[in-house]
Amino acid sequence: MFLLAVSLLVVAVSAQVPVPCSSPPQWEGREVRVDPSKKYEEKRFLVYDELNQRERVMAEVELNSDKEFYDALFLHKENKMYIVDLKTKKCNISAINRPFRPRGVIPGSKFDGEVVIGAAGIPTESVTVIAFSGNFSGDAYTGLVSSPDCFPITNFHFSQKYGFEQSQYYDVKIGISDPQLFLPPSECVTPPPGY
Repeated sequence: MFLLAVSLLVVAVSAQVPVPCSSPPQWEGREVRVDPSKKYEEKRFLVYDELNQRERVMAEVELNSDKEFYDALFLHKENKMYIVDLKTKKCNISAINRPFRPRGVIPGSKFDGEVVIGAAGIPTESVTVIAFSGNFSGDAYTGLVSSPDCFPITNFHFSQKYGFEQSQYYDVKIGISDPQLFLPPSECVTPPPGY
């Protein structure tokens, strides 16, 4: 009888362990990336496709008070990136130097806790935020997502190779409004001979 009671208690406790939520695999939104140690800030419009491992980014980068503007397409499955300097219209095509990194809850993450931001208990006046952490391709990370919809809010990554990166997301909308955004920028396409 004692063994049965202990077994039921273990099952009940195990059932209470939070299960990671699934973030939307395709969305558009705004992202701000910062690295305070390098005086680096990047404001982005991001089109994200986890299913096909691709991203389109239109960004304004500020580094030590210098500003740059670029349009970038990252096609991880093809290991190719297209980056257009929007001032010069010059295109750079190269291989991608890091793996595709999910923006929401990364598989194998550890649940760290849950908090309510805003006026708890009043509908539409608060948001529940879930914290998770783990390791992805050798990088330590911590992430925050909304609950129950699992939208990414903030990610913190640290690696020996790239240092510290913090990303904050807002104005996130599920889905991709224009699939054409995953075609290479026109500045990167060589016209056929004779044009």
